[in-house]
Amino acid sequence: MKTEQRSTKASGEKQGSREKILEVATELFLEHGYAGTPLSAIAAQLDFTKAALYYHFKSKVDILSGILSPLLDAVDGLLEQAPERFPDAQQRWEFLYNYSQVLLSHSRAVAVLGISSSNIWLPQEIKERIDYHRRRTMELAMLPEMSDEEQVKAILLMDVLHREIVFTEDRMVVPGMTPERRREIVYGFIREALDGAAATR
Repeated sequence: MKTEQRSTKASGEKQGSREKILEVATELFLEHGYAGTPLSAIAAQLDFTKAALYYHFKSKVDILSGILSPLLDAVDGLLEQAPERFPDAQQRWEFLYNYSQVLLSHSRAVAVLGISSSNIWLPQEIKERIDYHRRRTMELAMLPEMSDEEQVKAILLMDVLHREIVFTEDRMVVPGMTPERRREIVYGFIREALDGAAATR
């Protein structure tokens, strides 16, 4: 019984240390960029030796993966449940809303991905996953037999959705408006645009 308790305590301490590393790494990545943050800086901020850091993560890529994987795994799960194409605007809207909620619930990963407008700095394996997510979610924003104009509008709606999810407090907004109220308005705008496009089909 005591061995079990010690094992559980050690596991909890290790998980707590991993989480602290991810928090500190996120702060440093946001401040200095991924390339501008060496492992030594992360270790120093935590008052760890590099050996102690390596006990939890094998490399800086491993740390980045620890930050991003919860989001990427959640998007994978959402895409796995989706059909090849949605047959109507209602199901498409439900998917886009659920997708936005996944992004909102993984704000740390979204913040790190927002370091740069380009993802060329990302390790290849992570970049490929994100490129697939972008391509597949864009496909699901389209309805069958859309015209060129409707497809461009769908792309614009996805751009609006992504910009809103990475919304930060220092961005220009209506004075006194909360992020929650802004999202409510944006969701209404997107839903209205989807319904309008469906009505003209």
